[in-house]
Amino acid sequence: MFALNAILFIPVNKRCWILRVVLTNSAVSMACHNDLILDYLSHKNALIGRFFIFGVFSIFSPFCYSVSNQPSSCVSAYFGENVAIAYVIDGDTVVLADNRHIRLIGINTPEISHNNELSDVGAEIARESLIQILDNQPQVQLLYGKERLDRHGRTLAHIYLDSGMNVQAEMLIKGLAMPLRIPPNLSLMDCYSTASLIAKKEGRGLWALPRYQTHDVFSLTGTERGFYFISGKVKLVTESRSSIWINLENNVALRIVRDDLDNFNKSDLTSLRGKYIEANGWLYKRKGQLRMRIRHKLDLNVLIN
Repeated sequence: MFALNAILFIPVNKRCWILRVVLTNSAVSMACHNDLILDYLSHKNALIGRFFIFGVFSIFSPFCYSVSNQPSSCVSAYFGENVAIAYVIDGDTVVLADNRHIRLIGINTPEISHNNELSDVGAEIARESLIQILDNQPQVQLLYGKERLDRHGRTLAHIYLDSGMNVQAEMLIKGLAMPLRIPPNLSLMDCYSTASLIAKKEGRGLWALPRYQTHDVFSLTGTERGFYFISGKVKLVTESRSSIWINLENNVALRIVRDDLDNFNKSDLTSLRGKYIEANGWLYKRKGQLRMRIRHKLDLNVLIN
């Protein structure tokens, strides 16, 4: 189905197969019924012919077990459109035959390399897994979000196979994606949260890697960027005209803009002072401070009162 991919399975023994997937970046992986261990060699920066070694990525094989028992909340009886997929960009973005870019609602996967930078750990295997899920599917079904386009002009949608499989839930339950809750597209939030908790509890995929563990704020150097799970003690909760600010130790602040307050209990927020909490979202630096915007109450959890 995907022109950029050639797939060959070679039997090694009764339990293991070597899966060779040839992409614009070549990779060789061994998929077994036990944990998948990838000695990942990726060809990057083709203009100057350099090779980077990604190291070892231990993960439950995305190729070795059948459709997971997805939560009942993942089922949908209504779809907006049947479409054909041309190719996969990364673990959460695909391109349709009509050239529309589809950003998968409710999940976030590690960033594929761009501008000659190295891919994030787990990015290549997330993309390959999505390719495998969608392979041999002449058409898939789209369930659009309440908000149809993101700020990059990509169409926002949930993807279902003819079998009824929710693609996002499958990526989450295998531990190849993190849950992403961005209002107003929260209709399948319960499905995706449950699927992700299953993977996290069993330490599958990304959840087994240090990069995606929860980082105490005192372990942050100030150079971190991208999607993180962080934890720390709340020093102060303040309000500005546009936002509520939850100030943590080590000069880290969580921001909740007023447009998102409907997704929180405001009294719960104001009572956070002195509590030890966990939050997830994108870290960025502004005015010498590490900040993270929080969009939903499920992205903010009290660990210790």
